[in-house]
Amino acid sequence: MSSDKDDFLDAIDPLERSKLIKTVNSTFKNLDRQFMDELVEMEGFFYEEDEEDINFESQRNIMLLEYINKCEIPEECDPEENVFDLSRKIVHFIFRNGIIEDMHAGKYSYDEFLKIPENTPLEVISQLSDKDMMALNKYMMDRVGYLLHLLQNAEYTKLHYILDKEKYFGDDWDRPEIDNIEKDTEDLFLIEFSHQKDHDHNI
Repeated sequence: MSSDKDDFLDAIDPLERSKLIKTVNSTFKNLDRQFMDELVEMEGFFYEEDEEDINFESQRNIMLLEYINKCEIPEECDPEENVFDLSRKIVHFIFRNGIIEDMHAGKYSYDEFLKIPENTPLEVISQLSDKDMMALNKYMMDRVGYLLHLLQNAEYTKLHYILDKEKYFGDDWDRPEIDNIEKDTEDLFLIEFSHQKDHDHNI
């Protein structure tokens, strides 16, 4: 996070921060509740159709992923394109826009290793080539996309089977620090909320 963002967040009164976050979370919960009500209504509509021609779980999951992806015109969303868009966003959130980018970034490219001046500090040399990054991005996109594809099509048993094959790996890893990610997310909300207020004020 940039210094300007840090200064902005540090300047927010803790009590005011708490109130703003509470308002944002309340808004999200209300929107989630409205969406769930819509799903219930839609399922009622589906049940009035020919049950043999409709996969209720798949239809519900398609709507769920469209909602998460915030398609501008949900009824015009293509399920395959939706999986692509959502996969791309998830891969950037969990992988591409993180420490892997720091490993790939550098004053000197890994691809031009022989041209790097002697005694150049290692920290300014990219640790991954562009070809490496393309391969990693492709690997992540394929697998995240496949998991979303299974979820979208309500293939829960296959999804369980694939993930269960990995259950013995990484059991000594640190647990996810969800509170840290939530804090980063709250910071993002505060910054966007402030920008929206400034925009509304200037209109």
